[in-house]
Amino acid sequence: MFFSIKYRPDSTYMYKFLVLLFFLIAASYAYGQTDPLTKEERRLLDSMFNNDEFIKLMMVKDKNYFDLNIGIGNGVFSLKNNVLNAGQAQTDKIYYRPTVGYFHKSGVALALNGFLATDNGKLKMYQYAISPSYSYSNKNFAAGISYTRFIEGSAASFDVSPFTDDFYARFVYSKTWVEPGIALGYSFGKQVEYYDSSFWFIPQLPAQPRVVHIRDTITTKINVLSLSLSASHKWDFYELLHKKDAIYLQPVLILNAGSQKWNTTHSNRLFNNFPRLANYIKRRYGDGSASDNFKLQSFAFLAEVTYFFGKFYLQPQLYLDYYLPTTTEKRLTSLFSVTAGISFY
Repeated sequence: MFFSIKYRPDSTYMYKFLVLLFFLIAASYAYGQTDPLTKEERRLLDSMFNNDEFIKLMMVKDKNYFDLNIGIGNGVFSLKNNVLNAGQAQTDKIYYRPTVGYFHKSGVALALNGFLATDNGKLKMYQYAISPSYSYSNKNFAAGISYTRFIEGSAASFDVSPFTDDFYARFVYSKTWVEPGIALGYSFGKQVEYYDSSFWFIPQLPAQPRVVHIRDTITTKINVLSLSLSASHKWDFYELLHKKDAIYLQPVLILNAGSQKWNTTHSNRLFNNFPRLANYIKRRYGDGSASDNFKLQSFAFLAEVTYFFGKFYLQPQLYLDYYLPTTTEKRLTSLFSVTAGISFY
């Protein structure tokens, strides 16, 4: 999770405490400001602080902790940025993501991730990632920044994220009922493809036509910049089924904009000797650079639910992204994920 979610004391218990404190203070003033609390009043007050879990959590300072979790979903191009995930071509494949993370009370965190999926009937760890981050929050706002470095794993026949480096920053103003937010992402990487081709080459007479075999290495470098504006609200409910459980609900409306640029090059030993052949391959497979200017891209809805039971949590998410520019492809992309984890304080 980008922002750590902490329990907050239930308002009912807080009201009980404040009411009791009010009467205790009032009683002390009624009998004289120097009179101490009675033995029964001290016993009752001590009992409240010793037995109420949420008041104890309120009084304890932030702690360092480890987090272990495993997620399942159909979006894998980025750990934080759903704009990148919505842009992937294949969303009907299931991916698994085990994660171990360490979170320091200062806001500094480090997470190690693995990415698995079935390929030809076998489960493969096709990619790894390491993600340092920093987050800060108070009663007025929450902010954070993260960097993710993706590392190649086992070879896979399905599409793998072309991004090797992913930067993401987010700011949310939390003082109003509807919380506005802004997020900025910048990602870059490359994708390498190999093509073995055989075709007839017809030179000028009197040379004879012949079959040419060629292995072409096509490298595509890509850069993506994304900007998201959001509006959300959070609800917290405590003691639903047990004294130690709670649930966190947050729907988010998002407007996404961005730009992208890519550059394609070919590597082949025949290019210098046969310029006609080089031009043929360029025409067939493409070569050069292209870009999409910065523009509105999509309107999205994110629904996030987190259920806590002690140190365990379960977090399902649903992300719906509707593409705005003119296109012949489908406009609506649906992404889901379910994460189960445990935190060790």
